Amino acid sequence: MNQSIVSRSALERFLALVVRYWACNMTMVHDKGQSWPGFGYTEEEQGTLRAIARKVGSFEFFVWIALVAVFFIVAIAGIMAISYYLSLALGVDPKPSTPESVLYVALCCELVVCMSVGFPLAMLMASWLVGRWFAAADADLPDRATTVHFFDKLVFQITRMAAIVSLVGLALWLLVPGDSKFWSLSKVVLPLLSPAVAALTAAYYFSARLRRSS
Repeated sequence: MNQSIVSRSALERFLALVVRYWACNMTMVHDKGQSWPGFGYTEEEQGTLRAIARKVGSFEFFVWIALVAVFFIVAIAGIMAISYYLSLALGVDPKPSTPESVLYVALCCELVVCMSVGFPLAMLMASWLVGRWFAAADADLPDRATTVHFFDKLVFQITRMAAIVSLVGLALWLLVPGDSKFWSLSKVVLPLLSPAVAALTAAYYFSARLRRSS
């Protein structure tokens, strides 16, 4: 048996579980002849993902899907609540008197945080739980090189989508009437987006740490 499989660290196993179930998700999409915008894979990568997915039972995968949905809903609720109270602390009160530009940029920030923090967090928690419940064997997980490659790509894809949504939101925000645009940028955007920046930075850090240990 491959030594890299036998001597998995806790971090490597955790990330390998994420890749394992993400492979099932994307294989289901690819088998239907479809693709997700911003989450493209080459034919070779699709073959690798399909090989990983073959080692996962259908029931195990659907349990993962259900947990991701549940955790994502909880994450959205938490992010919205935290954003609301943080906005109040920053002086952004969702009342009719609050400028539209300020409310709009706060909503865009919440959307970016849900995408870059809530969705990955839901996948991480679901992968960890399902991996424990179904006692996924190390031999059935992708090896270190495959784990690093697909986890890196997933983090990059999420970062890219968050950046695109941010740029589109900024472009549309310029059309929203209001005279408090620069205030909202300095007082609202940075505090509300800091969790997204911190989460993506942490993901890149752990991925680089796993790569250095190879």
